[in-house]
Parts: sequence; C-alpha cells; structure tokens
Amino acid sequence: MPTSSSFCRRCWKPQKTAVSAACESLQNYTSPAAVIRLSKKMGYTGYTDMIYRIGFLIQNEIDNKNHASDITAFIGDIPEEKMHSFVELLHANRQKPILVTGTGFCAPLQEFMVRKLLVLGYCAIGSNSYEVYESGALNAGLVIAISKSGKTNTILKPVQDSFAQHRSIIAFVGADNSPIARCADPAFVLLDDKMLDDRNLTANYFYARVLITFEYLMDLVLEKDEHPNGKEGQ
Repeated sequence: MPTSSSFCRRCWKPQKTAVSAACESLQNYTSPAAVIRLSKKMGYTGYTDMIYRIGFLIQNEIDNKNHASDITAFIGDIPEEKMHSFVELLHANRQKPILVTGTGFCAPLQEFMVRKLLVLGYCAIGSNSYEVYESGALNAGLVIAISKSGKTNTILKPVQDSFAQHRSIIAFVGADNSPIARCADPAFVLLDDKMLDDRNLTANYFYARVLITFEYLMDLVLEKDEHPNGKEGQ
C-alpha cells in the first residue's frame, strides 16, 4: 500500500489526463479500495474529488507564476549590482534604524515599506521631518527615499542632509540623473509613464513598479537570510 507522502508526490505531478483509481492502484501495487481510503484519509470525499482539486491547485500555481513573470518582467532591466547592493545595505543595517521618506502619491509607498520592514524585524521609521535627518539623533544608518520626479523638495532636503552625514541612501525615482538619484547608491530609476503629468491626473504605473521592485528586492533579502552562504550552502 502506498504511503501518504509517496501518494501525494505522485498526485502533485502535473498529469495530461486524469488517472482512474484502478490505474493508480496498479501503478502503486495496491487495490482501488486502498487508494480511495487513502484519499478520504487525506480529507477528500474520494479519489476523483482529490484528483480534480489537486489538479486545480497545480494549474492555479502555474498560472500565478506565469502571471507574476509578466508583471515583474521589467525587473530584468535593473542592473544586478544594484540589487546586490540593496541586499547588502539591508543586512548591514539590520540592527540600526532605517528611515523611509516619501510624500504625496509616494506616501502610501513609504507606509508600505515601513510596515514591511517592521514585520521582518527591522527598525524602520517613516519620516519627512527635516530635524530627524539634520540632527542624526536616531543614529540611522540607512535612508530609503521615494520620489517620482527625483527632485521633490521635501524629500531632497532629508536626502541631502543624509548624504552630507555619510548615511547610506537607497532611492526609487522616475528620473535618471535627478538630484535624489545622484545622492543615492543604489538609485532604482523606474519608468515614469507620464513625466509631464506632475498632478498625477492620468494613469501612471511608476508607483506600482516601485512597489513590485521593493517586494522583489525584499524577497532577495529573505533568501539571503535563509542561505547566507548562497543557495544550499554553495
């Protein structure tokens, strides 16, 4: 009789056509009744119910991966050294406060990044207050700045203060060679669909790209946490 684990491994392999309980029993050197009993033991009403439900889950996972690869396709244009620098800076500042600054339409991104960093155990603080950056009282080691134009005054001032005090700066901007981008290392310059629309009246996917890029980068950080010497210790 097949064990639950070996049975699951077989069922989770993508099948072009459904296999009957009788065929499954032959392949596992057991009886159809034993296969049906095992299906029920696993919480399904029977073998057919299990096969269709698992088949749906497999197809859904494949579709999700394909969809995700379409959404993140633009990340392939980001230089690998910038992504590596982001991961290294996050790890280097694991025990220090990380300041995140963003205003206007970037304010929700600032809040998201702070929350994400907090749940991952980082000491993250969202602030646009000049005094926080000028005084250095929080002893922050890293600043993350978000600005579509790359020159928003309320974000540029904290960035310049941080640059003057030799803090590490990561920027997500929509304009290359902008003042904020020049202060940051790395600066992730993402496509701004409507550079002339400073009031954000029309659809602009820059903000979505920032969010997707940040999520992708944090996934790399988690990967490094799990495999500090490379995948599978290599």
